[in-house]
Amino acid sequence: MGTSITAGFHGPGSNLSPYIVGERLNLVPINAGFDGSSATPCGCKYLDDFSLERLVVAIHSHDWSAQDSSIQFLDPINKLSLSNLKGLSFENITYIGLEYSVNDFTICVPLKSFGESLRKAVLMLLSDFPKLHIFTIGPAWSPEGDSPNKLGYRLSAYANILSQVSSEIGIPYLDMMRRMPLTAENDLVFTFDGKHPNETGARVRGEITASFMKEAFQPLN
Repeated sequence: MGTSITAGFHGPGSNLSPYIVGERLNLVPINAGFDGSSATPCGCKYLDDFSLERLVVAIHSHDWSAQDSSIQFLDPINKLSLSNLKGLSFENITYIGLEYSVNDFTICVPLKSFGESLRKAVLMLLSDFPKLHIFTIGPAWSPEGDSPNKLGYRLSAYANILSQVSSEIGIPYLDMMRRMPLTAENDLVFTFDGKHPNETGARVRGEITASFMKEAFQPLN
């Protein structure tokens, strides 16, 4: 679950990350990334219904009416991700990677609100599905992340909150800023625009995620 970075709506092969993970770990991958989504509802009409917090509430309540109503106002490609989520029996899901922070940074979500939404969503998932293995995926380098947003925070501040909340709850945190070999010098090797992965970037992200899961969850089950 995550943003367009996970969903891969930016050209051929840019949605490969979940499928690479599935191949490497012998898992059935399900892509549930939404273009423009954040962890935190922030007053963005329609898009808020696809924030992590509200998606987890829908999973908990089995009430997808808000998402069904709002999806028509999003790019049609998001319909597949919603269909993927609605069709799941979460009792049978083994692992969920939560890739959030980039859009929360971009739309200037307060750090406290970001942390609260993350905590609420993860704890609700763990309460409903105690056998579920959850991990979070931090942001890789991006050119916009080097400058502070209108609240005065850089992307790294949101990554730190993601890491901190993960540690407090006791779930693994994948530090993509450290592991993804993406820099200002090679951004067009791995991305279309410095942020969204191209096919090469999506493959590398998938390999990194699969390797991390092997480290974090032993044995995989």
